Amino acid sequence: MSPTDSPALTAAPPNALLIWTAAQFLYTQLPGPSGLPYVIRERLDTLGLARLLSIIRTRAADTLDRTALQPLPARVGTPSQRENAREVLKRLGFIG
Repeated sequence: MSPTDSPALTAAPPNALLIWTAAQFLYTQLPGPSGLPYVIRERLDTLGLARLLSIIRTRAADTLDRTALQPLPARVGTPSQRENAREVLKRLGFIG
């Protein structure tokens, strides 16, 4: 760790939600558009849990990195460059 680095406040991904129970309710905290938290309250039963799970799935889909879903180009480099890469991979033992 360099002197300018600071420890992370959380290891949770951006789509992580804070969920807790109190009395007869489930609470979920979402980040709001202005950075202030937004709290949702549901009944502490199977229907309330199902609603919160639906929110979590939606949130995960909203924060998904769309660039990770882009297909790779079919061919990269010239045929001779690809052959050289194959030879290097063979020498290193990555392919047979």
